[in-house]
Amino acid sequence: MKQILSGLILTILLTSCVNKREGEEKTGLLSNFISLTDNEDAGVNEILDFYGGRCEYSVGASASTSEGTKRYFELEMSQSEAIENRLDKPKLPSSNIAFIFFKNLKEEKKNYDAIHVILISKDKSKQVFKYPISTLEQVEQRMNLNNKTVNLLKEKKFEKLNSMLNNELIPFNKEEFITRLIQVEPQFGNIKEYRFFGFMIVPFKGKEILHLSGALLREKQNHEFSIDIDYNSDNEKLYQLQFKS
Repeated sequence: MKQILSGLILTILLTSCVNKREGEEKTGLLSNFISLTDNEDAGVNEILDFYGGRCEYSVGASASTSEGTKRYFELEMSQSEAIENRLDKPKLPSSNIAFIFFKNLKEEKKNYDAIHVILISKDKSKQVFKYPISTLEQVEQRMNLNNKTVNLLKEKKFEKLNSMLNNELIPFNKEEFITRLIQVEPQFGNIKEYRFFGFMIVPFKGKEILHLSGALLREKQNHEFSIDIDYNSDNEKLYQLQFKS
């Protein structure tokens, strides 16, 4: 297991978005015939509060397939310094944008098959990401394990955390890892807040691994925090836990 337990997270990650919302804009043919619900509007606003920049939204439908026409909500992000600084790993901000919008939805979830996210950089290059509603629902369920892990760290219940660590996929010494974790706690200070930055699903040794990335804001020193877990299971195994700059 790769264990990096020191270093400061970039300021842009810790503040998430210091810019005020610049605006939102409705685009697309289907969008001209609908208006946002309160929940959809709250999702767009939360994205802008988190990342700043500009968010253009639209509703679209894919061509008919064997499964029928697919309807999606599309979010196009531009002019965001926070996103610009994370374009080395664009799947994280794009997945977080989709997840922020998704978790604000209630009955509207049944209206869409997917959430599409478009990231436009300063040089006008465009990257498109598509997140099925079913994927976002599974990530939401697996976030329970992420939250439990953060709470155990916050409460300094390292023995319970030790019982959740699993070294089947990536060999490491669990006792040594927990000992090191305890040693660096005074350096970081108590946990004040957790911020989620996004997810990736990666095939590894016959499993689909869900990588959940975020940051722990501490009294002394903030740092990035991530865990790797089984995407398709409801078990509480942690295949990897990382602190890093």
